[in-house]
Amino acid sequence: MTLPKSLFTLLLLGGILFGSIAAVVCADEPTTIKLTLHPQAIEDNGPVRPLLPEAPDLKPGNAAVVLLRMTWEETAFMANEFPKLRQRPPLPPDDPRLADFPFDRFASQMRRAAYMKDADWTYPFDIEPLESMLLPDVQGLRDFIGRGMPVWIHQRIVSGDLDAAREGILTMLACSRHVARTPILTCHLVATATAYAALDRVEELISHPGCPNLRIPLALLPDTIGDTQAAVQWEKRMSERSLLSQRVSTPASGDAAGWAAVMDGYLQQEADPPGKEGWIVSNLKARRLVLGAEARAAVARGAFATPDGLFSDDELAMSYLLAKSDRAHRRAEAACQLAPPDAIKTLIAMEQDANAVSPRETSPWPSFLRMYLAAAGFGRRVTMLEVVEALRDAAARNGGRFPAALADLPAQVAPDPFTERPFIYEPTADGRSARLSTTAIPGIDDAYLVRIYELTLATE
Repeated sequence: MTLPKSLFTLLLLGGILFGSIAAVVCADEPTTIKLTLHPQAIEDNGPVRPLLPEAPDLKPGNAAVVLLRMTWEETAFMANEFPKLRQRPPLPPDDPRLADFPFDRFASQMRRAAYMKDADWTYPFDIEPLESMLLPDVQGLRDFIGRGMPVWIHQRIVSGDLDAAREGILTMLACSRHVARTPILTCHLVATATAYAALDRVEELISHPGCPNLRIPLALLPDTIGDTQAAVQWEKRMSERSLLSQRVSTPASGDAAGWAAVMDGYLQQEADPPGKEGWIVSNLKARRLVLGAEARAAVARGAFATPDGLFSDDELAMSYLLAKSDRAHRRAEAACQLAPPDAIKTLIAMEQDANAVSPRETSPWPSFLRMYLAAAGFGRRVTMLEVVEALRDAAARNGGRFPAALADLPAQVAPDPFTERPFIYEPTADGRSARLSTTAIPGIDDAYLVRIYELTLATE
C-alpha cells in the first residue's frame, strides 16, 4: 500500500482542512542519518537525568499563558528573524546565517513553561464551531519550539555546553507535550513535529565526544508525546459540531428546510476559495447529488439505516455522513489502543474499506493511519536511538568496536515497535562502522517511513 505523499490526506469536513504539518516530510528516498559516535558506557551507578521533567519537579502554573505570550508579544521579532528559519529548504541548525540567532530570552521562557504542571489553552469548544477557530498561535509555537529552540541547542553544543543543550532538549519535549494537551488533532500533529525536532538534536548531541550515554533517559520517554485516543475523540466531537454549525442544534427528523440549510452550509464550506476554482469542488450542485447517491447506496447494501418517518435527500445524506464519521472515529480510537503492528494493520484495512466504498473526497475523516504513524513514530525513533546508545555502550566495553550482532549487546534492546522484529543491523567486518535500519512495515511501502543510521566510530 503506497500512501499519498502528503503526510496527512487532505480532506474537508465542515470546512476544516487537515494539512500536512507534522515533522516528517514525505520523500522518495529513505531518511539516512550519518552519525560519528564516541564509545561511551552506560552509567549504571550515578543519578539519571531524564529528558522530560518528572512529576515532583513540576510547579503550579499554566504553561499555555507563558508560551502564547511569546507569539502575541514578539510580532516584530517573528517578522524580522523567523523568516530565516522558514526558508525552503529549511536551513540546518549549523548554517552560518543562524550562528548568532538571538534566542536566549525565549529559551528561558520556554524552560519556565516546561516545568509547569498545566497547559490550559481555553479554546471555546462549546461555543464556537471548529472552522471559526483560527490557529495562528499554533504556527507561532511551532516556530518558537520547533525551529528556534533547535538552533539554540545547536549553539550550546558547538560551544561545548552540553548540560544546557540537554536541558534545551528537555524543554522542547516538555513544551511539545504542553501543545499536545490542546484537544485538536492539528495541535497534536504540531506537537509531534516539534518532538521530532527535539530528537534530531538528540542525534547531534550523542555525536559529541563529551556526551554521556543516554540509553536510560531515552528509555524513560513515553511512546507518544500526546494522547492519541483523546485527540481522536475530540476530533470526532468537533467535526460533528462543525458539520452542524449552521444551526444551534441538530434539525429534527423531517425538517427538510433545516437539513437543507445544513447541507447548504456544508457545501459552501467545501466551495473553492477565491482564485482556486476547480481546486476542491467545481460543481456544488453535482456534489449534492453525489452525496445523496452515496447515502442511498449505503442504505441499499444495509450499511446505514434510514431516519424515521419522512425525510429529505439532504437529511439522508447528512445523517449518513455523520454516521460514517462516527463509525470511522470509533474504529480508529479502538485501533490506537492496539499494539503497533495490529493498530497499523487495522488502520490500513479502514483506509482500504473507505476507498472501496466511496471516493476519498467524500470520506469525512482524516487519514487515521497517517495520524497514527506520525504519533507512534515518536516512540519508534526513541527506540532506535536507544539501540544506537546500546551500540555506543558495547563499543566502550569491546575495545572500540561494534558487536557482530544486536544479540551480542550486553543488554537486550527492543525491536522495531511497528513490526516487533529486530532492527536491521549490518556492521562492517572491522567493527568500526555499522548500518542500523527500520524494518519493512507489512502493507506499506513508503520510503519516507524507512530510517537508516550510518554509524561510524570516531578515531580518537
